[in-house]
Amino acid sequence: MPETTTGAGAVHARIADSVLHIELDRPGRRNALDHPMMMALAERVAEGCEDPDVRAILISGRGGDFCGGDTPGEMGDWPDRFRHRRSGGPHGLAPVVEQHMLRTVRAANRPVVAVLDGETLGLGLDLAAVCDFRIAADDARLGDPRILQARHAATGLTYVLPRLIGQSRATWMLLTGEAMSAAEALRIGLVHRLHPAAALAEEARAFAVTLARLPTRSLAVKKEMTLAQLDMAFETAMSHCLAVRQTNVIEDKDEGIRAWNERRPPRFTGR
Repeated sequence: MPETTTGAGAVHARIADSVLHIELDRPGRRNALDHPMMMALAERVAEGCEDPDVRAILISGRGGDFCGGDTPGEMGDWPDRFRHRRSGGPHGLAPVVEQHMLRTVRAANRPVVAVLDGETLGLGLDLAAVCDFRIAADDARLGDPRILQARHAATGLTYVLPRLIGQSRATWMLLTGEAMSAAEALRIGLVHRLHPAAALAEEARAFAVTLARLPTRSLAVKKEMTLAQLDMAFETAMSHCLAVRQTNVIEDKDEGIRAWNERRPPRFTGR
């Protein structure tokens, strides 16, 4: 899988053990994202979702931090793909590229794991929040300091964060700009697991490999149902469950039932 290098940073991608590992690399900026890196990340995720050899996606940062957000004024070239949506005016550039990246990650038909070490701030928190799993180092810090710069973060965190940790806790994070310790993030459910920093990469990789051995198509359908039903009434969600079930074929289901009946580990193909 190709590596994308920009003027300020790079996005590395490799596949091993059916896991697509995407790594942010922007030296000196805590892996803060610019426009070319955002586009590269979205492209690598989209490619992975079409690759039958990829059954889980792992996103991490190089050099001790996951992602320190973005750097206004140092965002690099505006993508040609969105040239018709480049807006000016007193509000500056609209977060079109940011939203494209976040939508792509959130909608991925593979389980996506964020590996959070060092700092996860601002746009980095947006990115972590739209991943399915967040595995953190025990000394990591998470927060959204954009309010301290009077910035209007129109990148979906006001939608996602209250659904992850509740309105009260989300309001505190969003309106005070205070960073949170990894231990507190685990306590309130913002992250799923903590590991010592020295063991984080290997523990996260092992978890991603475990996900890659599960029935990939079944995971994708369950994820689709969960996200779609977040704002549905119960009866509407029940009807939606039926519609999804009747329009998706999961070949691994037969193997799963056989393995259960035969008391053996299943051998899923991901289809």
